[in-house]
Amino acid sequence: MLTCKMKLQITIIAAVVMLYQSAAVSQPNYTAPPLTIDVNSIHWTPSKTRGDGGMVNEYSWNYATYGPDFDFFWPADQYLSNMLFQIFSPIMLSDSGIVDTAGVRHPKFAEPSQPISQAATDWTWERRRFRPPDIYVDGIKLNPQYNGQVDPALKADEICEFNDLIPAYGVRAHVRIYTFSNPELANVAIWQITLTFTGEIALPKYKPQRRLPDQTITMWWPFSMSFGPTMGGYDEVYGGYPVESENVLDSWINKTSQLVTDDPRTDLKVAYYWCYYLPNIAGSPTYPNGSKDASFNPDRTTGHIYSSQIPGYALLYAPVSLQNNADDPAEPYSMMHAAITTSLWQTGKDFRNIYVGTESTEKFPLDPVTTGEGIQKGPMRFISAGPYSLTKNDAAGRYDSVTFVYGIASGSVPYEVADSVGRAWLGGSMSDAVKDSIILNGGRDSLVNSIDRAYWAWDQLSHGRAIPAPPPPPDVSVQSGPGWNVVSWSYPDLSYFKNAVTGVDDWYAWRVYRKTGAYYVDDPNDQGTGATWQLVYETHDRNQTTFKDTSGTRGVNYYYAVTSVNDGTQNNGLYPGTKLESSRYATRTSLAASPFKPGLSVSGRVRVVPNPATSASGALGRPSKTGGGPTDQIALFNLPVSCTLSIYTETGNLIKRWSHYGPADDYWDQRTSSNQYVASGIYILAVTNSKGLNGENLSDQFVKFVIVR
Repeated sequence: MLTCKMKLQITIIAAVVMLYQSAAVSQPNYTAPPLTIDVNSIHWTPSKTRGDGGMVNEYSWNYATYGPDFDFFWPADQYLSNMLFQIFSPIMLSDSGIVDTAGVRHPKFAEPSQPISQAATDWTWERRRFRPPDIYVDGIKLNPQYNGQVDPALKADEICEFNDLIPAYGVRAHVRIYTFSNPELANVAIWQITLTFTGEIALPKYKPQRRLPDQTITMWWPFSMSFGPTMGGYDEVYGGYPVESENVLDSWINKTSQLVTDDPRTDLKVAYYWCYYLPNIAGSPTYPNGSKDASFNPDRTTGHIYSSQIPGYALLYAPVSLQNNADDPAEPYSMMHAAITTSLWQTGKDFRNIYVGTESTEKFPLDPVTTGEGIQKGPMRFISAGPYSLTKNDAAGRYDSVTFVYGIASGSVPYEVADSVGRAWLGGSMSDAVKDSIILNGGRDSLVNSIDRAYWAWDQLSHGRAIPAPPPPPDVSVQSGPGWNVVSWSYPDLSYFKNAVTGVDDWYAWRVYRKTGAYYVDDPNDQGTGATWQLVYETHDRNQTTFKDTSGTRGVNYYYAVTSVNDGTQNNGLYPGTKLESSRYATRTSLAASPFKPGLSVSGRVRVVPNPATSASGALGRPSKTGGGPTDQIALFNLPVSCTLSIYTETGNLIKRWSHYGPADDYWDQRTSSNQYVASGIYILAVTNSKGLNGENLSDQFVKFVIVR
């Protein structure tokens, strides 16, 4: 008779095999294009645009870019939410080593100088349950054409896959990334990786195809997702970008799952990263309250906490052995700390001994500052499992595999808490220690709860259970008009109204959200207003697919998003019966729409606003690093329907000219025709070649205005 534990093991084995074997019907793209993971509030663009390695394994820097635009954003709508994201995964072999193509056995690992091998991406593959919605603003299509596959039967809303080859070890790595539109899983992803000992030492496209000889290797799998949750905020505080995330600490925490109680893995060991105070660095500020504690990157002026994100990951599944695929709760074997400039290269400590178990004192160390190592560049927290023995036998067609699953998430205190804590601290009513404790502990609690949700999602998938889903987001079009903006939306097919999991029509409502000012929350171009996304319209009539927004102010930028909500009857997930809403991140417009006043058919009414243009007037802001919203805008009001606009200096030098047609308003960013900002001074706006609504000629107009920098 089968025991409950045996039945559980059989269920997990079958589910893991089913999930992995489904890749056999894949349609990979061997050009290995970048992938886009943006179903919910996490936005990733994995690519090989950077670094020495391949897509995922072996010294891979492909997620890192050094500049204002990063490939990993969370949350996706906040200013400076960009994070560095790197992966390191040096396979570690036992003392028996590996035999190369010449029959020579290498002890410990193939390259004696270091346990690092440059991987090479073979193919990528992207699938979605529904295609991404089409987004238009004033007739301009904002999203690129989707070239991936659409499969309504997917068990997740998006599955991205890629195949890497680790040639030094003859190991092929196959990665699947699961993400979900369910708002209860908004900030999590599941990373499943299968390592197969094929013996390949080069991609198939390189001829002749050579393989390592038949043999058995014994390996440990140390895997590190290294996050830098400070990149954008660091630039704001220090005026530049850190090298190797040198103001980031890494540690780990044990979490007892509250959501999964029927599996042997009740404890989740979560690796995480956070922004730490980096003393004595160039540009390090002394804040107005006298503190030098720049932990979490408070704004120098307002105190707002920019880097409150606490990203991390945890091992969700590792097999007992190749013969027993049941989840082994004894894994991970260790969670050691490493630094890219020292310990990763075997200096300072013997990491191999930690991997293989001959050194037990540092298997689960705390952060390097607590353990006395101090701040280091390139912090990494490795989650290691093993050992596993894999056999390659060409004649028998045997190529052993081992699969691991990780949950990835990012936690944070709510935006309002990050803002209020930072302001209280800057104002002197809160100490450094209290500020740091609130942000770290609150963000860490958020992270571990999110990792638990990722574990719940994996538990659902691995047992063949469905994860409840909201309705798909609609296509959206926004059109600015005279005194209003019109938001329209639609589904490409009536089947979208049916629940993607159960097939039942459970549609409940359309919702329209709006943000004023700049594209990102807390963007400096919002002038400190704290503008956030607000619900402005809701209807329960599925045929009502237009909203005319007449409450806007002409000349002001507005961004919109439309969501779809179900009635919750098909939701048997974490909170059964709760209505599920599609993500507004999927449909938010990245281009502003502004209601305008129609061009006039009379002359003599043109105005320049503000005049004079000063910092106090809000017209002399700085350029947005995120591209969201206008910068340094001077408004030109009461223009004719058609005219030529020219800006002259007081001495009559032409510095900018352009044609205008349609609304009564236009804007100038205070740049010359050669894209240089103008200096303080007196300027003249000339409105010439003017025509009214019926094409009638109108008199020229000249307006003098002042810029004070």
